[in-house]
Amino acid sequence: MRKFIIALIALFALTGCTSSESAVPGKTPSVAATQVPVGLLNETVPGLRVNDELYVPLDALGRRLGLTVSTGSDGVVRATYVEDETPLVKKHDPRGPWLHFATVDVTTWRRIAIGPDGIPVSTYEFGTFHYPVEVVQYGMENYSKWVATGDAKYRAKAETVARWLLEHQDAKGGWPVPFAYSYRDGLAGELRAGWYSGMAQGIGAAFLAKMHDKTGESRYGDAALLALGPMRTEVGEGGVLRRFEGRLDWFEEYPTPTPTHVLNGYLFALIGVYDVGELMDDAGAKEMFQRGLKTLDRVLPLYDLASRTTYDLLHYTRTPATPPNPARWSYHSLHVTQLSALNAITGGRYDPVEKRWLGYLDGKALPGN
Repeated sequence: MRKFIIALIALFALTGCTSSESAVPGKTPSVAATQVPVGLLNETVPGLRVNDELYVPLDALGRRLGLTVSTGSDGVVRATYVEDETPLVKKHDPRGPWLHFATVDVTTWRRIAIGPDGIPVSTYEFGTFHYPVEVVQYGMENYSKWVATGDAKYRAKAETVARWLLEHQDAKGGWPVPFAYSYRDGLAGELRAGWYSGMAQGIGAAFLAKMHDKTGESRYGDAALLALGPMRTEVGEGGVLRRFEGRLDWFEEYPTPTPTHVLNGYLFALIGVYDVGELMDDAGAKEMFQRGLKTLDRVLPLYDLASRTTYDLLHYTRTPATPPNPARWSYHSLHVTQLSALNAITGGRYDPVEKRWLGYLDGKALPGN
């Protein structure tokens, strides 16, 4: 239905316009435009009919289809699912900027501020904390900007994060999350304070491996390998490793009692494991990555809703079943970026999926039967 509407309705904001000359630049219709009510997905909106063509307000179309309407510096009014172009990784270099992080600014994210120690703090209704998931991303941002620009200020910030990770890593290699968490209002059960996140472990391990490679400091490399410990430990034993369908390795961003299988967290973790294996020449990490790819081969179709991706797999893992949880378009865009990195690493293994998911951002849903 979405493809049909986009193909047949011209996207012009013409509310209140009664002149055919202003309605269709460069074209002189034989009759004047007439106002008509248009039923748009069970909502009545004002429209204009010019000869055999029908026009509806762009803001109404955007509202119904979840599009963001904006005017560019070139004066062109655009309707898109995401404001910024989706970054695609054509070549993944473990020593280079990580994915799109050279253009990321963690300090602009919701809830986050940089504390006096130079480490991000996240403020929730129940308190303010150092959240490892966001700390490691701040480190990766500054590492990426450092290697991209050579600017020493980014090195200083990256080293501040690296030292914090060394100081706060526990004996099992993890960075415990200091607060309890209820995923999707408890649909997957509760996490008590002290849980690990597979996303934090994977990104953190990769960040420290990069810092080891860049600075030559062995303590960073030792901590990077130690950080893989919770990723080798099953959820029931306090780690983040879960066996998808009882046989395939999965790194849980949220190791809740009911499996959530959050896709972006897993992809971050998997790419992180790859970087550790390459930078540390670690056979164990390389084997973890290969097992992780086998999992990805199995699960990717389960996230595909034929017009966008789902954020998690609770609709597959939970009893009673829940409806799919479609990813916000910004997360769908992130899925595409992450998959493009894995596609680059594997020499095109996920090329059809990457192209299909990228097409969803342009409204190219799969056809019906």
